[in-house]
Amino acid sequence: MASNRKTAAEKKKPVKGFQPTSVDYDARIFSDREKDQTISLSTVEGRERVDLILGNYQIGKLRGKTPTSATLSKHRDGQLYIHIQIKDTTPTPKKTDNIIGVDLGRRDIAVTSLGESWSGENITKVRDRFTRVRASVQKKGTKGAKRLLKRLSGREKRYQTRVNHNISKQIISRAIDIVANEDARRFNWY
Repeated sequence: MASNRKTAAEKKKPVKGFQPTSVDYDARIFSDREKDQTISLSTVEGRERVDLILGNYQIGKLRGKTPTSATLSKHRDGQLYIHIQIKDTTPTPKKTDNIIGVDLGRRDIAVTSLGESWSGENITKVRDRFTRVRASVQKKGTKGAKRLLKRLSGREKRYQTRVNHNISKQIISRAIDIVANEDARRFNWY
C-alpha cells in the first residue's frame, strides 16, 4: 500500500481507492420474514425492510429455515443482491445392504463390486501424447511455441476431469443405495 502512495505522489496523482462492494450481516442485524418474502437490514439510517425477488427454488430452500447470516453485494451492473446463508441439518443415512464398492486406481480408473471396470489405458496414452508435445515445443523456445504452450496449458487436466466426471456419473446411475470408496489413507505406502 505504501508503494501505491509513493507512486501516486511521484506522478502527482491521487491515490486510487476502492469502494466496498459488500456488507456482511449476522443474525442480530438481519432478519427474514418468510410470510411476505421480505428481509430487514440494519443500516446507518435505521432498519430497512426490502422485498425479495425469489424463484420457486429459493423459496423452497428458505421455507422453514432460520437464516444465520447474509452478504449484501453490489454487482458491476449496479444491482444489489443478497446472499443468504442458512443452517440445515444433514439427513441421517438409512440402513441398507445395497452397496456398491468402488476401487480407484491408475491402471484401471475405477472397478466396482458389480464387476464393471473402466480402463485407464486411453488416459495414459493421452498423458504420454501431451508430454511428448510439451517436450518438443519447449525445445523450440520460440514466441509461437510459447503461445502454443499457453493454449495447451490446462487441456490435459480438463480432459482428465471430464473423463472422471463421466465415469462417476455412470457409477452413480448404477448405484443402488450407497457407493463406498476405498480409504487409501490406511495403507503404508513407504
